[in-house]
Amino acid sequence: MMQPRSGCVGYTWGMRTGLFCVLVLAACASGNSGTVDATGGGTDASTPVDSGCGDLPCFAIHVARDGVDTAPGTQQAPMKTISAAIVKAATFTPPYAVFVKSGVYPEPVVMKSGVEVLGGFDDAWMRSAAVTTEITAPSPAVTFDAIQIATALDGVKIKSADATVPGQSSVAVLITGSTMIELRDVEVLPGIGAAGVDGASGSTGATASGGSVGIKGCEDSSGLCGGCSRPLGGGGGTSSCGRFGGAGGAAGHGDNGGTVGGPGAGGTAGGAPGGQAGAGSPGAPGAPGGPGASGAGGVEAGMFMGVTYMPSSGLDGAGGADGNGGGGGGGGGGGNDDCDSYGSSGGGGGGGGCAGTGGLAGTGGGGSFGVVAVDSIVIVKSSTVTASRGGAGGRGGSGGGGGSGGAGGAGGPYGGGSEQDDGGNGAPGGAGGTGGTGGHGGGGGGGPSAAVVCVGTATIGIPQTTLTPGTGGTGGPSQGMAGADGVATRAIGCSFF
Repeated sequence: MMQPRSGCVGYTWGMRTGLFCVLVLAACASGNSGTVDATGGGTDASTPVDSGCGDLPCFAIHVARDGVDTAPGTQQAPMKTISAAIVKAATFTPPYAVFVKSGVYPEPVVMKSGVEVLGGFDDAWMRSAAVTTEITAPSPAVTFDAIQIATALDGVKIKSADATVPGQSSVAVLITGSTMIELRDVEVLPGIGAAGVDGASGSTGATASGGSVGIKGCEDSSGLCGGCSRPLGGGGGTSSCGRFGGAGGAAGHGDNGGTVGGPGAGGTAGGAPGGQAGAGSPGAPGAPGGPGASGAGGVEAGMFMGVTYMPSSGLDGAGGADGNGGGGGGGGGGGNDDCDSYGSSGGGGGGGGCAGTGGLAGTGGGGSFGVVAVDSIVIVKSSTVTASRGGAGGRGGSGGGGGSGGAGGAGGPYGGGSEQDDGGNGAPGGAGGTGGTGGHGGGGGGGPSAAVVCVGTATIGIPQTTLTPGTGGTGGPSQGMAGADGVATRAIGCSFF
């Protein structure tokens, strides 16, 4: 028959000093007296004896920076990583605790149901407020997921690294779908949220071509007089955005006047024709396109979609409007001195310039969050949670400039006294309007800084705990609407109890 024997382990915490003792079966003990066996596993593990163990669990896996993960996890042969020790501790029924010696442990830690992790042990495996156990890892540094029985993290410092991916947040502790979670005597220090991305500037609109020059007048009569074809108006300028200039008016013949210049795209009027022997009127210039509206800037905080923080980005600027095409010049009237003749034709209107595109928005900065609880019930006791700085919002891109309108084509030149005689000259076409400038993109909102965040049905209790916000990220600048600076607050969405 196995005989029980006692083992005692010293501890100090704050001003308290003493021994906690464990009654274990002689057949289950390993090492010297005072060392708790940590080599077993599964359902054969002994049930902890709460009386005589003081404030600490009776059975534990031990972790030290100079340990080895293939070791049994005793004081004399500790494991190296907290993560491996948690996995081993979870194989016992009920689960063992994990005791972690002082030092920095650069590893993400995933907690398991019922496994209590306690830091602050010195080289003699006594708990001491004079030493620090630190977990440092990329975000999130510590995770509790789908845990429904009492599980605690005690006496450690938790630091998440600064976020590096644009707009990413830094979260020190993430708790999802869990209840009966307790953080005791912890110091929580999330890193800095990453900055958002600057928006690209809009493109400059395409420049339109100018209208063509009208054709000179000529003699066209019977008998000893010469003959010629009717001078048609110069063609309108072209535009890649379809804002063509109007064609020039054709020349009149003999006793007849010319024709009106063609309208430019957008309804620009062509010039009036000249009557018999009269000059045409110039085409009207095309109206410039209006500017696009600037996009709104991001606000002081985005929103959580499940466990992911979605930064508050600005909105893109709108494109400007295309310029209108110029109207064609009116054709000159015909001549009838000696011989009948044509006047010169009108010049074509210039094409309308194309609009600039809108600048793209800056994206929002990531947040700095100490404890994020999603649909969970959490107690943070006798602890400090201090957020860092949110990431800066990205700059809103500038709107692209509008393309230039094409010049109006000149009216046809005078064909000379022996040809055009007294026929009137065609008029120039109107210039095309300049395209409108694109709107500026809004600046991204700065990332928030919050000690704790509650998402969904989550609640967090904070007895004897200090929550300190950091600094919200700077809102992204813009020539239009800048993003707001990120909010700095103790808590987002939490109902404390």
